[in-house]
Amino acid sequence: MMRSILFDLFNLPVKIFNTDFLQKWTLRWTGKKPTAALLYKFYRDSNLIFQKQSQLTLLNFGALKLIEKQTSYFSQQEIKENSDQDEKLLKSSSLNLYPHEVTQIRVINEQKENISSKIYHGGPYEGLDAKTIRKEIRRLCFAARTKGLVIEEVEIAHTHPALEVMVTTGKESSFFFNGLSQGDRKIAKDISPFLDFPLRIKAISPAANYSCLY
Repeated sequence: MMRSILFDLFNLPVKIFNTDFLQKWTLRWTGKKPTAALLYKFYRDSNLIFQKQSQLTLLNFGALKLIEKQTSYFSQQEIKENSDQDEKLLKSSSLNLYPHEVTQIRVINEQKENISSKIYHGGPYEGLDAKTIRKEIRRLCFAARTKGLVIEEVEIAHTHPALEVMVTTGKESSFFFNGLSQGDRKIAKDISPFLDFPLRIKAISPAANYSCLY
């Protein structure tokens, strides 16, 4: 993670003085405007070529649920409001300073007892590798069974510390969502055949969380 921070700091002046990057900061936001750190990350990572007359709007949970009902954008992903535990994980992502991905493995059980791994920090796009995840899941499931808990599913919860945004230009709208990535799905497919319990992969954004059961 420290290497990622140093890399970003080294390249910050290059980004800031890039003409296209500077133009993005002049775009108009309707309603609530995001924090500077998340805004910088959004402008840095978005590949869309914005037009001067474009207006940007932050999407909240209610807006995402409405889009889910009216479109097929999210495929088989479930969209839910973030729980207190999800919000705690988001805080570990340093949203107001250096947004980065963090991961926590959880064993969901009937007794509602908290059986979770430590929080693993990665770079902006890094989670845990499959080998480490399998090892940690075995350890946590053993701990749950030792306590006599009834395991319902195993959850790999990780953050996608990025913005959900609607970009409106004239009568046309484009969307930026932060649901499950191809990498998330691959890890789930690689791990789930070796587990005795259903595996849920969950991506937590500031607006909502996306998940899929394998």
